Amino acid sequence: MEKSSLVNWVFGPEILWLALYLVAGWLAKANAQPPHSLDNFLENLFLWVPLFVLLTFLLWYFPSVEKNWLLLRVWIVCLVGGHYVLEAGLRGHSEQGPGIGTVYIVGIGIVFFALIAGSIFVKIKF
Repeated sequence: MEKSSLVNWVFGPEILWLALYLVAGWLAKANAQPPHSLDNFLENLFLWVPLFVLLTFLLWYFPSVEKNWLLLRVWIVCLVGGHYVLEAGLRGHSEQGPGIGTVYIVGIGIVFFALIAGSIFVKIKF
């Protein structure tokens, strides 16, 4: 594999979701000690993660990103990354209970619908 081809594969959805996972872990750690000022943000993580799913589809606008198999890569990394980002972020909420589990389930459901909407957009536009 030549260098330019390797660079095209490195700049993809995986690196974006790795960064999001690290940020979610950092937010959870920052909320561990009282006064738990990030609880409201973490409860709304089910809205932020699908937004990042939709932003992942902006990769089609960058010419340096390899487009072969990109849709499959986006689906896999968004489902797996969405799970890990939600899990890491919600782990830092001060009150663990059924409400946090519901936030996770709703978040994954919205991620799935955001993937469908983004895929339709990409297939029509590109």
